[in-house]
Amino acid sequence: MNINDINQMTDDIFIECFKNIFEKTPLIAKLSLAKKPFKSKKFLINIFINEFENLDHISKKKIIKNHPDLGNKIKVMDNLTNLSKNEQKNAGLNMCTEEEYSLFSKMNNEFKLKFDIPFIFAVKGSNKEIIIEEFKKRLINDDINKEINESIKQVKKIAYFRLEEIVDEK
Repeated sequence: MNINDINQMTDDIFIECFKNIFEKTPLIAKLSLAKKPFKSKKFLINIFINEFENLDHISKKKIIKNHPDLGNKIKVMDNLTNLSKNEQKNAGLNMCTEEEYSLFSKMNNEFKLKFDIPFIFAVKGSNKEIIIEEFKKRLINDDINKEINESIKQVKKIAYFRLEEIVDEK
């Protein structure tokens, strides 16, 4: 869809269309809606990212917690937003071996116990090997603030990739 199409949307359709740009968070779509009409794709993307950045720390952490576990065998098939499902599928996470699913499960549990948030990684352009290496690298970290900041950065990347994919240039 292009910017003209987006600018013509009713409020309800806009929110429905963009509610999962930030995983299961229609609030960002509602806040961004107030900035209509959007001048360009770049302008729209910046509005969404800025609305997220303007949230308080607790709200950002809540959005982080809305994200699914990567490589969770059951959730790759069910219970994911279509955006998350496609992202994980494109990274090959729906084709993990039993050993890889087990490793993802173990690392997801360790990560959540250590940081009280799920592991967030913008998987676009990655594969399971890259994701596993990033997982291992970040599990070594002992600084929760550093990890939350990295997760915020990853959430913004995910939103950027989603908007890039959904919105046409013209």
